[in-house]
Amino acid sequence: MAPGDRVDPGTPSGGAEAPPGAEFYLDLAKRLKEAHRLAESLPEGVRIPVIRRLLTVTEAVKRDPVRGSERLDRMLKEISSQVDESSTR
Repeated sequence: MAPGDRVDPGTPSGGAEAPPGAEFYLDLAKRLKEAHRLAESLPEGVRIPVIRRLLTVTEAVKRDPVRGSERLDRMLKEISSQVDESSTR
């Protein structure tokens, strides 16, 4: 590759995955919003540490959307179970 050659952003290089599409990012944004909504419904003693972790996951999503999305999925499951537990008390 010579200096000044154009690089097509949709072309994976070195066997790396192609960047996710717009639908991925829209879904990711919806799931982040849902996670924050669920976290707000938790009791205060549980909510504060969950929100701190959620902010860490949000930062991870900015740096690596695919891996951050996986972390978000795990956290959504945890938050959902905590919401279920707090609503049955």
